[in-house]
Amino acid sequence: MPVEDLAAAHWRRFVYLKLARRWHALWCRWSPSGELRSVFDAERAFEPTGKGCSMQVVYHYRDERGTVAEGPQSGPWHLTEEACSTPHGMLHPASPEMTTLLLPGGPSAWCMRRSPAGTPCAAELFLHHGDHLRMSAGVVHSADGTLQQLALVREDARGPWPSAAAAEGWSESCEAAAHSTADSGEGEAGGGRRLYTVEAHWDAEGGLAEVRWLVFEA
Repeated sequence: MPVEDLAAAHWRRFVYLKLARRWHALWCRWSPSGELRSVFDAERAFEPTGKGCSMQVVYHYRDERGTVAEGPQSGPWHLTEEACSTPHGMLHPASPEMTTLLLPGGPSAWCMRRSPAGTPCAAELFLHHGDHLRMSAGVVHSADGTLQQLALVREDARGPWPSAAAAEGWSESCEAAAHSTADSGEGEAGGGRRLYTVEAHWDAEGGLAEVRWLVFEA
């Protein structure tokens, strides 16, 4: 298939070309040691325009900043096929160095187009659970390759936080802890390494059916 056709097919996976959605989010960021750096509420709104989609992010900070609805981090932005669809993924007007890779049904990844050695690197993975819940996990590495920040965004389309009943929504827990991947048992060889990755499975309709954490011993 020609590259142009692949780009067009990828663009059509963007669910917000036809779906209006306002995600109400709880945004948490931690240091590599598990220390909570920031927590705030936000809204990520998508509205189809016929030629694409408009997007806006509204931040509700819990300090003197209050609500921020305009500016370089808020938009609104207008996403169109002509401006944003490329063979490398879907570009965002505010971050041309990043690209969005779209999977059928809504899951996606926002990541660096290129990550040469000696430069910072960031990525965010979006996953859905049913029609009304979404989450994203973000990771930032510094230029020297060390982990700089972890983020978790929990979103509910049914209304502002707190999320719906615990059985049907997200918790508000901000607890996190760092765990060493080195074996340290007495009498055993130390320094062992483990690689953690995620395996996702989708159903026939393109919805997320299962997520597994995989651990590989080295």
